[in-house]
Amino acid sequence: MATYVELQNDVKNLINRSDCTTDLAKSFLKSASQKIQRTLRFPGLEKLFTITVGTTGSQLYNESEGKVYIPSDYIEIVQAYTGLTQSSDTVINRVPLSKFIDLATTLPQTGKPQYYTRLQNFWYVKPVPTTGTVFNFIYKGEATTLVNDSDTNTLSLVAPDLMTYGACIYAADYFNDERKSIYEASYLQIKSDIEELIASTDQASVDAAVQPSISFELDIIN
Repeated sequence: MATYVELQNDVKNLINRSDCTTDLAKSFLKSASQKIQRTLRFPGLEKLFTITVGTTGSQLYNESEGKVYIPSDYIEIVQAYTGLTQSSDTVINRVPLSKFIDLATTLPQTGKPQYYTRLQNFWYVKPVPTTGTVFNFIYKGEATTLVNDSDTNTLSLVAPDLMTYGACIYAADYFNDERKSIYEASYLQIKSDIEELIASTDQASVDAAVQPSISFELDIIN
């Protein structure tokens, strides 16, 4: 694990240039964090957004339209499902917008949600859920922004070396530093190690016959 100031110092020490200021190190770390979150399928970045029809506020969910306001930290959808417990979970299937529109002719207007689609900054579910219905979106969200020197977030706790080498790649671009390929090689190796650990952990869960209440999928573009 590493605090924000420790990450800054690691970048400055690794790039080892007198003209790499603290502000520049922060900028490189920000770019590295964005790159990691775009490319690394890391369970620690997954978040749960639960809607309870009749309880969830209108700033988050439009009951009449079955429209969910996508959280501001959203990166990528993982899964959607109904229910509060594993025994009552039912997957809500994502479909392209064109298919979602066609479903209006075959599905009841209201009822238990079966399908959803994304349009701009909203998820729409169909049928429109009735009062009391609980449904959930699991999505990949942005890590907490590092601001103060003592701050930590999911990435700095789990993969500080990945952040450091990622930042050094951007530093090498900025300074036209010939060591960029070295930083890239280290970054890719660390990323590969993390991905292998995630895969082996997931496989161990399957082998142990412990089935999760959700299944993971990539975000399909409408």
